[in-house]
Amino acid sequence: MPKKQPGQQAKESVHGTVADQPVDVETIKLVRVTGMREKDLVDAKTKNDSTWKRIQRIQSDHFKLLSKTESHTRQKAIQDPVHGAIIFDPWELDLLSDWEILRLRFVKQLGPAHIVYPGATHTRFQHCLGTNFLAQKCVRVVNFCDDLDNVYFQPLSHLLDEYQQKIFRAAALLHDVGHPPTSHTIEFALASWAGLDHTDLGTFLILNSGVTEILERHDINPNTIVDVLKRRSKDPVLMLLSDFIDSPLDIDKTDYLIRDAHFSGVQLGVFPAERVLLTNRVVRDKRGKYHRAFMLKALHSLEALILSRNWMFASLYLHHAVRVAEALVSKATYFRIKEEQLTKNECIGLFTRMTDSDLYSWLGESETDFIREYAARIRYRRLFKVVLSRPLMSFENDTKDLFMAMLTDIEALIDNEIELGGEVGNVVIDVVNPALGEKSLGQIPLLVGGENSGLEIVRMNKTQEGKPLIHALRQQKRIIPSVRVYSDPDISTKIRERFNKMYPLKRKARYRQDEYDMTET
Repeated sequence: MPKKQPGQQAKESVHGTVADQPVDVETIKLVRVTGMREKDLVDAKTKNDSTWKRIQRIQSDHFKLLSKTESHTRQKAIQDPVHGAIIFDPWELDLLSDWEILRLRFVKQLGPAHIVYPGATHTRFQHCLGTNFLAQKCVRVVNFCDDLDNVYFQPLSHLLDEYQQKIFRAAALLHDVGHPPTSHTIEFALASWAGLDHTDLGTFLILNSGVTEILERHDINPNTIVDVLKRRSKDPVLMLLSDFIDSPLDIDKTDYLIRDAHFSGVQLGVFPAERVLLTNRVVRDKRGKYHRAFMLKALHSLEALILSRNWMFASLYLHHAVRVAEALVSKATYFRIKEEQLTKNECIGLFTRMTDSDLYSWLGESETDFIREYAARIRYRRLFKVVLSRPLMSFENDTKDLFMAMLTDIEALIDNEIELGGEVGNVVIDVVNPALGEKSLGQIPLLVGGENSGLEIVRMNKTQEGKPLIHALRQQKRIIPSVRVYSDPDISTKIRERFNKMYPLKRKARYRQDEYDMTET
């Protein structure tokens, strides 16, 4: 077994203190505009020398360029390849013209997945437009009912006043504004070093950037947007809006599943989104809480959505070459951050400034050989190959626990990679354990009964009709989790032999060891 157990180095490493560092808004703003290091900015400001004057010129030029726009005064349609024409109000167009959201035009939705699926070059910007479209559509087509005993459905627009509808649309438009370059690909690196994810970065931008000014100019409270996105409001209607944007079957997932399938060409991800929306209902329980629920007759449409989601995992999100590319970018980013010893302020500032191309350039400037090599492997598509792939359930329990710990403890992951590969950068261990929703999807509320006789809310896993689907999800959860090892083919035999000694299989699984070992192109 490996000598270094999870958490041994993680507790002592610098990134534990970085996550606890205080956030300085003005410093982050300067980092975002200039791209400079925090210490250099502080020194220049203290000395008030020529460097500080140059920084002020950079700021002045930046805001002068951003000022070369005018507030919009009329609606405008933007043509989307998935949803068609999307109509935006003037305040939404002002947001879309802001630097913070324009950056998302250069952040790919699926990170380096285009290396495998050449069409998957769509962006977070497009996805935000699509999610906003679905929010608008929900207001138009979803119905609500206040009393399940005396059923009378009305349009959702009768429940949401004009301000709440603006909050809904703004939250949908801004829900991914904080995505770092390559989207989710480098979030593990950021979270491991500085305790940050894209929602933290988005919260900063919504409360401390040009986005803030635009929202306030149009009488929209930025804090309310954050409350909806972080699910921290106690207001029943705002809690409902949180469910629309962040829940097992939210409009965010609806758009990205359709969009990812469209651009990647993986048609298994296509499902009847229109039907799902039309069979969605909003109902209020006896405690006054609103629920997004689905008519029982919508179960087939829900099945199509859920199964499409899991097929997309199998065919796209968990594709071995996609995972290799993501692992190379993520690991290179973590070691580059560590090399630079970035502060929390620098992490927030730099990664809300960078685009995908900026990130790859930054990685290519590293003084560490394998970081530059990883970036070059992405550019020239010279990826590591799969040395072996084994089901997680084939390992002894203590070994399985070790692999599971690597999902959150990057130092334990790196220690094991070094011991397996002989030195840092030779090997990538990939623990595949996606959230397939076998628990959360079972809690989806279904409406059982009739509109004339009254309705009741029943969770999907409590209905006979829903049990086969939940069983299928649980079966996938048993099958899909696995451990993959990637490296160059010329050392694959040595890596497999070392892996077998470090991570023994269960006794009855050992006879299948040769079956698990593979090299894929």
